[in-house]
Amino acid sequence: MKTMLILILTTTVLVLGCKRSNDLGQSRLFRPVLAGQLSADSNTIVAEWQRIGGAKSYMVQLSRDTFRTVDLSMQMDTNVLVAKQLLYNQLYQVQVRANAPDSAFNSKWSYLGAVRTLSSILKNPAVDDITFNSVRVKWTTKGAPVTSVKILKTLDSSVAVQSALSPADRTNELIVMGGLQPAVKYTIMLYSGLDLRGYVDFNTKAPFSGTVIDLTGITGRPSVLADTIPIVPSGSTILLKKGLTYNIASAINLNKTLIIISAPDLSVTQQAKIYFTSNFNFAAGATIDSIEFNDVHMYSDNWASRYVFNTTNSATVGKLKFMNSRVEMFRGIVRLQSGTTTVNNFICFNSTLDSLMNYGVLTAGVATCKVDNFLLQNSTIYKAEKVIASSSVANSDTIESCTFNDAALGNGSYYIDYNANLVANGITVTNCIFGTGRNSAGAFAVRDFRAGAGTPVSAVNNLRTADHVSSGGDLPGISTYNRPSTQLWLDPANGNFQILDNTFPGRSTAGDPRWRL
Repeated sequence: MKTMLILILTTTVLVLGCKRSNDLGQSRLFRPVLAGQLSADSNTIVAEWQRIGGAKSYMVQLSRDTFRTVDLSMQMDTNVLVAKQLLYNQLYQVQVRANAPDSAFNSKWSYLGAVRTLSSILKNPAVDDITFNSVRVKWTTKGAPVTSVKILKTLDSSVAVQSALSPADRTNELIVMGGLQPAVKYTIMLYSGLDLRGYVDFNTKAPFSGTVIDLTGITGRPSVLADTIPIVPSGSTILLKKGLTYNIASAINLNKTLIIISAPDLSVTQQAKIYFTSNFNFAAGATIDSIEFNDVHMYSDNWASRYVFNTTNSATVGKLKFMNSRVEMFRGIVRLQSGTTTVNNFICFNSTLDSLMNYGVLTAGVATCKVDNFLLQNSTIYKAEKVIASSSVANSDTIESCTFNDAALGNGSYYIDYNANLVANGITVTNCIFGTGRNSAGAFAVRDFRAGAGTPVSAVNNLRTADHVSSGGDLPGISTYNRPSTQLWLDPANGNFQILDNTFPGRSTAGDPRWRL
């Protein structure tokens, strides 16, 4: 009996022991492991991980600061994440957790890695892509085809204009959107179906102020600009039609403030042209606040004898400006030949100056004529025998972020020549590139500057190519690069100064910004 009791108790213990061993409880789920690639396309991230047996769902989190904060948290019943409309050009970290039916047995977080979203395929509108009522929207084709564009008022996100994209728009990678208001901040939204492919803010330009003379509706009459200038009031803005040519066939004496500009028209890329077979002069005794040429192409029939301005009368001009323009085929752009003329500020910005003979960009040829302040900025000058020469004192001379090649004349000519005249507040040259001089009977040697004793000179981050030959007068600290102009630029002989040498130290900091890498 005693033996039988011991056997029963032993069997009971074994059975209970086996039951406890088989009912230890559910284990925590394994952490998911990355399967395939963690990747980004535009502002979409795709991640795939291995399925976990027993998982009812997965929790995925995205962060940009290693999960001190969480940008996105998603519960999913699949093992593939497609996270859209994230921020562009951002590094995201991704982690995932397998969820069990009983949350006490969820897996621990599994770090899948980090991935950077791409930059938006939408391009920032440049200055010449924006008018007071329209914008040229441009993008780079990549991934899914783009299908539509919306432009929102940034202030309240209301839709200003929208358009579906045609096959031609997609091929050209641009569309012109009009119907906007002046001086307003907008946001461009580019879509592929419902997916946002890029967004960028911009401001429309302010409307023209003062008296506006619109010549864009007059065609087939090349003399209309010359006919109009004498009869419009001072302070007028004259709008020219892009793609048309306007003739200056006889001398015009200016005595008023004017802006002459190509009218905004983003569907036409060619600037309005002004063709000179004569020149402008100043009216005797004129006092003019400002004369500005903007977004125009000025050229002549004879580079040995033509000028934009060839002045012989006495006048006072506050500002003489050449902005966003192309000026070519002149003996000189501005020649103050005689009389007693003072130009307080000569300004040339974002322009291309090409094929200029011995009076160059600006020449004050007599001591009674002077330009107080000379500014040449963000511009390209090539095939030019001179840049600036002055027979009188000046206040300042500033040349910044410019590209020079095939200039000045290789007989020892100067880029900047004040002879013995003082430039009181100095000559400043920064971020410029100087290529070869202009061929003069086989000679290419040029000089940088000459000015009177006591003229301060400041020069920073200026470089010259290996085929630049110096005759002296060098800018302080100028560096010579070890390759010639033909290896630095894409096609300098034909005016293409796109930097193609990735080892050039000034590739992103020097020369006309339009050519930089």
